[in-house]
Amino acid sequence: MEPMYLIILFIGGILAGLYGSTVGSGGLISFPLVLLTGLPIHTAIATNRFGAMLLELSSAARFHKEKELNIKLGLLFGLTAALGSFIGSNLVINFDEKYLNLITAILLVSIFFILVIRNKLGIREKKISHKHWLIAAISTFFLGIYGGFFGVGFGTLITFVFVLVGLNFVKSAAVSRVVGLIMSAVATAVFAFNGLINYPYALAIGLGLAIGGWIGAGIGVKKGNSYIRVLFIIILLATIVKLVFDFLK
Repeated sequence: MEPMYLIILFIGGILAGLYGSTVGSGGLISFPLVLLTGLPIHTAIATNRFGAMLLELSSAARFHKEKELNIKLGLLFGLTAALGSFIGSNLVINFDEKYLNLITAILLVSIFFILVIRNKLGIREKKISHKHWLIAAISTFFLGIYGGFFGVGFGTLITFVFVLVGLNFVKSAAVSRVVGLIMSAVATAVFAFNGLINYPYALAIGLGLAIGGWIGAGIGVKKGNSYIRVLFIIILLATIVKLVFDFLK
């Protein structure tokens, strides 16, 4: 264990947590940093998932403090995502990661165009029907499978699910953090049982993510939906570029 890696992971975790707390995709920074330590890929995924759990916990706590969190909604969809996460974290993935990256990038490009066309989406809330809640439940289940074994872009995708059904960006971000917390906790438990987590590195990046998440969630609530929407689009594009690059290399 290199002490320098602990410092890098901690500082990188703070930066990732600042935006990951509101729009997801903190793994764009945290996961490559964990890989930088030289850990095997499965250990890196497990270690990063542990850190993500602390990010979600800290962010959810801040949203609750700011009275923006619907805990019941988060728990309900969190259980749906947890079922998917348990399946995903136990799967021996036969799907080529390159093509998984491409499919995720295509989904994110679709989200980008939806946001461009419907520029008020996520700014104003709308009445949500039972059909929309059912769609959200099915979506969180399948995203839970994805998040359980890989997860890059999970937070962004799950946040958009709630925006699409009718919540604003602030409330969507808050609910998504609870969903992400439960999903990450299940995946982390599976990884821990199989001895895949490097705990010193996980705690270093997790502490950084938690600090960044607390600060980032507070900024998001203060600045409001328009700020989160712009940040969401920026991170969306960055995630697309990263996934396409991974596919092409």
